[in-house]
Amino acid sequence: MHSKSPFFPGFSPALRSKSLRGPANRKVCKLEKKLFFIEGYGCSLNKADTEQITAYLEASGLKEAKKPESAGIIILNTCAVKEPTENKMLARAAALWKTALKKKAKLVVFGCLPKINSAGIFGISEKIVQCGPNLEELSKALGIKEHEFSPSLKQKRSNKFVSIIPIARGCTGNCSFCATKFARGSLRSYPIEAIKQKFELETEKPCEVWLTAQDCGCYGFDAGTSLPALLKALLKSRNKFRIRIGMMNPHHALKIAGELLPLFSDKRLYRFFHIPLQSGSDKILKKMNRPYSRKQFFSLVKKIRKALPDAAISTDIIVGFPSETERDFEETIKAVKSLKPDIVNISRFGARPGTPAARMRLQLDGREKKKRSRILSGLQKKIALKKNISLIGTKQEIFVSERGKKGNFVGRAVSYKPVVIEKDLLGKFVKITVSGAFSGFVFGKLLED
Repeated sequence: MHSKSPFFPGFSPALRSKSLRGPANRKVCKLEKKLFFIEGYGCSLNKADTEQITAYLEASGLKEAKKPESAGIIILNTCAVKEPTENKMLARAAALWKTALKKKAKLVVFGCLPKINSAGIFGISEKIVQCGPNLEELSKALGIKEHEFSPSLKQKRSNKFVSIIPIARGCTGNCSFCATKFARGSLRSYPIEAIKQKFELETEKPCEVWLTAQDCGCYGFDAGTSLPALLKALLKSRNKFRIRIGMMNPHHALKIAGELLPLFSDKRLYRFFHIPLQSGSDKILKKMNRPYSRKQFFSLVKKIRKALPDAAISTDIIVGFPSETERDFEETIKAVKSLKPDIVNISRFGARPGTPAARMRLQLDGREKKKRSRILSGLQKKIALKKNISLIGTKQEIFVSERGKKGNFVGRAVSYKPVVIEKDLLGKFVKITVSGAFSGFVFGKLLED
């Protein structure tokens, strides 16, 4: 599924030549006696990769260690979508390299970071093995049978009540701020039949399924199919499940909305829409190379809420994009006030290596970006709290899928809002009344049958 070229456009020849030398292709001897440790970060697609890598290495004769100190092979699956995340990854790689040196282990830095900032990893040590988000590269580096990521691969779930199923890799976009395209490449959708087989297997027992991709909205555009066609196939299943659809870029969601929204009459689909706005200013959207306008985004949200009044809208905002003025930022504030999204994921702009945005003039001061982030965050918390309070007294059926942080348990309402309950009913569908609310979640009281 991945390009045979180990690199995508956007990198200097110097970085390419560096990444092709060193111990990346050296084999590990006596793998059957090796323990591996893997640690993953980032998006749901990265989480799925971590789970598939774990299962594949175990199937190849390795055993998973609980701690890096116990392993002969240490794998760090990285994310580099934001500058702070990249810094965290480099710091973690440095810490794991110290462990690897002490224990005479092999450290593999895997995922997006090697394709986005290979030099940063080499700055820690040229002996660190670097692999992009490609299982074939990792297999080769470890001297085991080469395999690519695919729906046919087994996964070792980190949460046995949540199955993450990738439906595509790469995207169709060229956003001026994003370096992930360098790592993930262009859109490559998996066949519906292959995804369906995986889905049937994963839902033999009740579970929550995350359909994930870099952009779920463009699924199938490279293969003459679409996300609605995939969902229609999956919803024919008689198994018990809930499906959460991952992020959809607005211009793609608009193209498929007419066919997509009626499918949500089936409540096995969470009425949850992650559609990034990024900015409320058309001027900034154009500089971001986002192929939609503020008006088109509002039109999409209107369509969703007309069809599904109880749907939750999650969006992403970048504050402090180069040349963003006070007026541009105010346009974003007005947009959020008008849209009233349930969730806003706020990022302060940080230049990513090799992107057009990194070369733009009028880069904003860090203090100004922090101030704008704080203003937007405060506004969103007020909106989210008010919306959640309005749910108090409503009855919901939830699927309980995870343990809470304080000994409680968390399920998801039809809108995918987290509902905290006190009783251990993991893996069960239960009915509750919403009894309390915070900005990030609600409390649920179990209903008697």
